[in-house]
This record gives sequence, C-alpha cells and structure tokens, in this order.
Amino acid sequence: MLTLFRWLLRLTIALIVLMVLAAVLVWYFAIRSLPDYTAGYAVEGISAPVEIVRSTENVPHIFGQTDEDVFFALGLAHAQDRLFQMTMLRRAAQGRLAEIQGPRALPADDLARRMGLYRHAQASLEVQDAPTRAALSAYAAGVNRWIGIVNEGAMGRGAPEFFLMPDVITFWQPADSLAILKLLAAAGSPAAADEILRARLSLAWPEGGPQILRRAGGPADLPAYASLFAGARLGTPERRRDAEAPRDPFSVLLPGAGFGGNAFAAEPQRTAADGALLANDLHVGLTVPSLFYLARLELQGGGVIGATVPGLPLVLSGRNPRLSWGITPLDLDDADIAIEEVQPGNPDRYRGPQGWTPFQTRTEVIRVLDAPPRTITLRDTLNGPVVPGLDPGLRDVTPIGHVPALRWTGLSRQDTTMSALMGLMRAQGATQAGRALTGLVAPALNVTLAEGGRVTRLAAGAAPERAPDHPTGGALPAPGWLASTAWLRARP
Repeated sequence: MLTLFRWLLRLTIALIVLMVLAAVLVWYFAIRSLPDYTAGYAVEGISAPVEIVRSTENVPHIFGQTDEDVFFALGLAHAQDRLFQMTMLRRAAQGRLAEIQGPRALPADDLARRMGLYRHAQASLEVQDAPTRAALSAYAAGVNRWIGIVNEGAMGRGAPEFFLMPDVITFWQPADSLAILKLLAAAGSPAAADEILRARLSLAWPEGGPQILRRAGGPADLPAYASLFAGARLGTPERRRDAEAPRDPFSVLLPGAGFGGNAFAAEPQRTAADGALLANDLHVGLTVPSLFYLARLELQGGGVIGATVPGLPLVLSGRNPRLSWGITPLDLDDADIAIEEVQPGNPDRYRGPQGWTPFQTRTEVIRVLDAPPRTITLRDTLNGPVVPGLDPGLRDVTPIGHVPALRWTGLSRQDTTMSALMGLMRAQGATQAGRALTGLVAPALNVTLAEGGRVTRLAAGAAPERAPDHPTGGALPAPGWLASTAWLRARP
C-alpha cells in the first residue's frame, strides 16, 4: 500500500511539473509575440527617422518628416497592436474565414465571394487620388515591415492568437485596406434588409402590411408584393422561433457590427468655450479588441487625432487644428434586391430587358478547416451579383424559379470613398470637407463639422436615382427584367 502511495505521489508531482513547464512555455511564446514599445528599429521605406510616442493610455502619437512616413508608422503601430484583428477583417472581406474557422464561417465566405468585395476593392484602387494611393502604399509597407521584424527577431507570430492558426500571415496590400472599408460599408447598410422585411410583411398581410413600413419620401402607395410576380409561386412567411427568425442577410459579413451613433454639437453661444464643441458617439458591436483604435498623426497640414480602424490609414472621426468632425450612419436607400427569373430548362440564363441572357459565371474554391474544399459557382447579372438565399427571410420573398441579385452602390468600380475620407481628414475647413465628401460612395454618412464658431452637418454618400415609373421606388424587391427598375445613375 505504501509503495502504491509513493508511485501516486511521484505521478502527481510529475504531472504538476509538466503542467508548470507547459504554462511557462505558453507564457514564453505569448510574451515573445507582444511588442516592446521602448525598442527602436532600423527600417527601410521611410525618408527620415519617425518617432512613435505612446501615452500612458498607450495611444500612439506619430511624428515624421513626410505624410508617407507617418502613414508607414501608423501601419507599423496598427500591426504591433492589432495584427490579428487586421488579418481577420481582411479574411472576412476576402471570403477566407473558413480556412481558420471551419464550416461555420462558410455563409460569410460564400456571401463575400459572391458580392466580390475584394475584387471590387482591387478595381477601385486605380481611381483613388494620388495622395490616397501614396498613403495606402506607405501604410501597407509599415504593416509588412512589422511582419518582417516579427519574423527576423523570432518574436512568436506577431500576436498570441496566431498560434491557433494553421496558416502563415500574408503581406499587406493597398487593396486590403479598401476591402475592409467595403466590408464595413456592406455590414452597415440596412437598405436591402429593409426591402426584405417590407416584402415579408406584404406577403403576410397583403391588404396593409407594406404601408406600415412605408419609407419616407417613397411611393405613397406600395403594390402588394405578390402582384409584382403574377403567376409565380410565392409562399407565406413562416413563423419561426427567435433563434431561426430572419435577420439582415448581410450581417453575416461582420456579425455584431450594429452600426449606429450620435453626434452632438453646440455653437459658441451655448457653451462656456470660445468655439463650437462636438462629441461623437459611434455605436458598434461590443468586441475585444474594439473596432476602433485611437491615434495621433502629425501630418504636414497639421496634427490629426481621433478614431482609426486597424487596417485603414485614416482617422474616421476626430479633429485637426482647424476642424473637428464626427460621423454617424445616414439612412440612405443605397441598395436594391432585384428578383431575376431563371429560364425554365436552362439554369445558365435569366430574363433580361432584351430577353433571355446568359449569367456571367466563374468558379472559386473556398478552403475549409478540417473539411473538404467547397467549390462555388458565382453568377452575375446586369443588376449585380446573385446572392445566396441562405437567410430564411430572403428565401421567403424569392419566387420559385427565381434568384435574388444585389444592386448596391458600394460595388461600384468608381468607388472613391477612401479618397473622400482622406480628404475629410486633411480638410482645413468645412468648405474643403464638403468638397472632399462629394467623392464618398459607401457607407453613406451624416458628417457633423465644428469649425471655429460654426457647426455644419452634411449628408454624404451615393444615392441611386431610380426611374419615375419604378413600381416600388426601391422600397420592395422588384423584377430585375423590367427596364423601369434599373438605376439611372448613382449621384453624390
């Protein structure tokens, strides 16, 4: 008995020692992945030394000889603190989350691929103005330099979370930042979800349902949704448990985003200060880490401080020596659902204004962790990409033999939103800010400005111009084959 007790004691001690050694090993690798803020680094890609001074709250204050040097350092600082978050946002925009999260991320990847967020981001790079392209390139170089420092110094993998990932970290590209901006815009636009909700209500209560949710400025009388598809088979929306209830079908791109916000401004006569005051309260989902990251950039036109998003080389909400600005979402109907009729007996063609038209198709492969790769066929119509009917609400309003396509301003290849926001950050007054915001496409924003003793509010974003005889005015999904449902243009 005594011998058995001794062996059990030895085994227990050995297990405790192994657990302590494992904990020390985990701690060592984790601590090696954390940045040393007191260290200096010799880097290529900057014209002169750059200084990053961290406040007691760990907010970086960046000083450089040129704007490109400052953006380089911002990329490095973002990568020091939020590299894992940045790569996850990039994966979400690229449709590559399933590579590390497995099958549960397939709906998000499928939608991102079908919408072509990354493809459209790459296409829009060439339409950005020269200062913005320079900032994007410098920022990407800064991110990549930090990845290089991590690799050269055997500093773990750049963040403790990367030890759980089976893949390597790919270098940052300027288009990655544009793709993240498109991702935020897509996840924050409620227009398509509102159309689906009105259509479901119309099917459930044809006599008066859609009037309850009639959009301000829209048609006085909306048609019954079923009447738009005479002869087509439409079901009645089912009642579902809360866990199965229809949601915004595009919220899977960035779960919990929940964009909203408030901007409060007061002119000098209503304050104890000598000038106007502005406070901006941005509402996003509660995440760890936060979506936002405070930083100060000492640019050639003056210092800028405020909220950045890791992955983007700009201050979205903040102030410079001449101007303060805050952003909130603008309730703009910037998207439509077009219901496309598939040719009976030929699933490769759909009904267009001029007759049966072939889908534009391509195939992509989604790699899935611990599962076989998934090959998907992506289809586009004249109205936009065909989106999957994965959401029960979208399935409810899609007639049998039809598919839904998304028409959204953010899919424009002429999307200059990054340049517009960069111009807002550099603006030396409300007039310059207004001029810069004419290039903003998506997300649509209310921008509140405080300049000296004046408060200004501007609405910015591309607004679809619909035909006067559009059957629903964009308030409901509409037949995609009607010429009257096509957008005439998208105006700022």
